[in-house]
Amino acid sequence: MFCPKCGSNNEEGKEACVNCGLVFSELNSEEGTASETSVVELSEQEKTMSKISIIRMVYFGLALVILIMFFVAAGSIVKGGSEIMQIESVGGTTLEEAYYAELGSIYSGYAMIARAFGVFCASILVWLGLKEK
Repeated sequence: MFCPKCGSNNEEGKEACVNCGLVFSELNSEEGTASETSVVELSEQEKTMSKISIIRMVYFGLALVILIMFFVAAGSIVKGGSEIMQIESVGGTTLEEAYYAELGSIYSGYAMIARAFGVFCASILVWLGLKEK
């Protein structure tokens, strides 16, 4: 049974709402035809719950898309960094090769930051989806 005041789901036979404390027997005596009212409010409650479910699915979907995008971007950064690390000069070991090797490891660090930021953004979206009431 859904509470008409706050919308929380209560077990059948409860005298008061577990969330807001609304006494159901007082509600029945005040409104007279409680069965008709509860059916109307139940359908409104179902619509609200359906809307919340859709909103949550949108947030979760966006979180998944963002997570995938950041991981793909991080993979591209790592690939570019490893290609830079493979640059060799014709004349042998040079200062440029050491520079490119270090630059490749810096790219790997950027990829790690991109992954972490993607997880952070996805976590925020999931939190917002769970917070939606």
